[in-house]
Amino acid sequence: MPRGCIGQTSECIRHSARKQHGMQFADREVAAYRERGYVVVENLVDRATVDTWLVEGTRICRGAYGALDGLLPSTPEQSDEDVLGAYVTCAIAHKISPVLGQGIADPRIAPIVERLIGPNVKGIHSQFFIKHAGMPGNAWHQDEAFVPTRDRSLCTAWIALDPATVENGCLRFVPGSHRPGVIYPRRRHNNPALDREEEAYGFPMPAEGEVSIELAPGSAVFFNGYLVHGSYQNVRSSGFRRALLYVYASAETLMAWSPRNDPVSAYDDYRDYTLVCGEDPYAWKGIRDIGRAYLRTPGPTLQDKRLAAMQEAEVFPAGS
Repeated sequence: MPRGCIGQTSECIRHSARKQHGMQFADREVAAYRERGYVVVENLVDRATVDTWLVEGTRICRGAYGALDGLLPSTPEQSDEDVLGAYVTCAIAHKISPVLGQGIADPRIAPIVERLIGPNVKGIHSQFFIKHAGMPGNAWHQDEAFVPTRDRSLCTAWIALDPATVENGCLRFVPGSHRPGVIYPRRRHNNPALDREEEAYGFPMPAEGEVSIELAPGSAVFFNGYLVHGSYQNVRSSGFRRALLYVYASAETLMAWSPRNDPVSAYDDYRDYTLVCGEDPYAWKGIRDIGRAYLRTPGPTLQDKRLAAMQEAEVFPAGS
């Protein structure tokens, strides 16, 4: 199994953000993203930025920005490790922290998503992942199954804030699995080493197998929304594997999506976004304040259980 793509350019294109003025990708990096579904960017942000984002994540979990769904009681006497260790992630973090809100349009990220998506890009989602020692991994899934676009433009920037290794739960990809443009079926995984309830299956596995994406703090991987991916369990006895991810799409696509799984139709358009570059052809619709940050502990959500039960019974009602 390739690990981290380190020193294996045939398996992974790694790009240093400090090598090219303006952090513009060369055609080689763009071609790698199109072919394999991902590209690694080393040294995307500096140590000071990483530390600032880590502090913000801790402040959210300690209630510095007020009450939010999923926030557990804590005291000043509790260590940061104790407080953060209860959570898997803070979703929609950019809507509660002004610092993380600025990050979604960071000038070190914007030129990259412009090359990978197109001239008009909007930022629509974020997560501050925590993953304390012992936390489960993430089963195989595709982001477009949850955040659907109309033009297959979804792209995630996953930025390591701690060293991300196989041992502490780094990402794993199925290279090229995005190319067919298929959303694969899901089933219960029944695996205690994995979070939530379900996993994607039925996708072809390339001869090389899955690829482990090991990253240093400040480095990132950009990957396509159709790419089958997951992560490993954090099997260490202490410490975190924290990361910040931002999710982007073309401004041209309507977003029939709700971050809290409210019913939506093909006519809906999620208008709570940040314009990262270019123009929004639907600007006349305005921007709505919809998304609310929330914290999640390990285990399946009610929505996970509902979807898993539906799939197990092979029942897919319209609009589900």
